[in-house]
Amino acid sequence: MKVNCSRQDLGRGLSIVNHAAGSRSSLPILSNLLFVAETDKIKLTATNLEITITCEIPATVLEPGSTTVPAKLMNDYINALTAVETQLESLPGGAHGLRVRSLGSEANMRGMDPAEYPSRILIDANEPSLSLETNIIKGMIAQTFFAAATDDARPVFTSVLARAREGKLTFAAADTFRLAVSNKITESTEYSAPDVLIPARSLNELSKILPAEGAVQCYFSTPNRNQVFFKMPGIEFSAQTSEGQFPNFETIIPKETATRVIVGSDDVRAAIKQALLFSKSDTSSNIVSLIVTPGSHGLTPGAITLQATNDEFGDARKVIDATVDGPEVTILFNGKFLAEVLNVLSANQIIFELNSPQTPGIVKSYGDDSYIHVIMPLYSRR
Repeated sequence: MKVNCSRQDLGRGLSIVNHAAGSRSSLPILSNLLFVAETDKIKLTATNLEITITCEIPATVLEPGSTTVPAKLMNDYINALTAVETQLESLPGGAHGLRVRSLGSEANMRGMDPAEYPSRILIDANEPSLSLETNIIKGMIAQTFFAAATDDARPVFTSVLARAREGKLTFAAADTFRLAVSNKITESTEYSAPDVLIPARSLNELSKILPAEGAVQCYFSTPNRNQVFFKMPGIEFSAQTSEGQFPNFETIIPKETATRVIVGSDDVRAAIKQALLFSKSDTSSNIVSLIVTPGSHGLTPGAITLQATNDEFGDARKVIDATVDGPEVTILFNGKFLAEVLNVLSANQIIFELNSPQTPGIVKSYGDDSYIHVIMPLYSRR
C-alpha cells in the first residue's frame, strides 16, 4: 500500500473512527484501525464489537492495499504533524503496519494482520431507510440517552427504544426512576420498522460524530436484526442492538394533571443549581423540595419554591414567580434529575405538571409537546 493524502483529511477521519476503537478490549486487534486504500480513497474502520465506524477520505492511491495500525498512536502522531501532506506506505519486508512520512518526519508503526480484523456487515443501499436532518437526530439523542440506566445488569434499561411508525420517530429511555420520550414527525409517512433497543452509550457516540448539518439515513429494520445503521456522506456507523422488551412507557405518563406550573427556565436552572449545593448529606442524596403555591385571587402571582437541607452545612431556598393553575402541592424530587432534564430544554419557559407527592411529575417545554420527561417522586421510593 502506498498513498498520499491531506494531513487534515486524515486527522479528521481518525478523530471520527477513534470513537469506536476498543482500547480496553481483551482482543488486541480491536485497539487497531483498519486501513484500506482503493481507487481514490482510504477507508478507515474501527470497532469495539458494540459499534463500528467507517470513514472515507480522499487520497491519491499509488498502490492499493490494506493493513492495521494502533488507533491511539496513529491519531496522536498525525495530530502532532505540521505539514500539509502525508504519505503512507506499507512497512518493508511484508510486515504489517505503516510508514508515515511528512515534511522530514518519519515514523514506522507496527500493526497486525488485517485478515484478523472483524469483518463489518454492509448495509444494502436499497434497504428501506428513514432520512433525518442530523440536528434532529442529535437533539433526540441528547433528550433521551442520559435517562437510561448505567447498570449493565438490566440491558433493557441501558438502551434507548427506537420506534418508527407512520411518519413519526420516537426515542424513549428509562432507568425506572425517570422516563424521557422524544417524538419527531418525519417526511417519510410510509416507513415503519419493528421496535429496536439501541444501547444509550452507542447513540451517544453516534451523536459525537454527526455533522453539524446534512442528512443521515437511518436503517432500523435490516435483514440482520441485531444491528442498526446510520449513513452520512463518507461515514457509516453501525451498532449492536440489545435484547429484551422495553416497558409500555405510554402507561407511565400521567394522563391527568391537578396542578400546572409555567415558569422561566433560566430561573429554575439557577434555583436547582443552588439547591444541589445543599442537597447531599449522610442521610439524603440530591433531595430537592419543589413547593408550588397558587396566586391569591389574582392579587399576587403564583410561586414555585425549590429548597434543600444539609444536616451539616445548612439549607437553601429560592422562590420564583410562576403561573400556577391548580392547588398547592409539595413534592420531593432528585435535584440531579431535574437539572439534567432542564439542560436539554431550550424553551424560555418550562411546564411542570404535578398531581400529588406520591405520583410522578412531568417536565416539558412550554408550547412544545414533542418531548416529555417523567420523574418519579422520592417519597414513593421510601
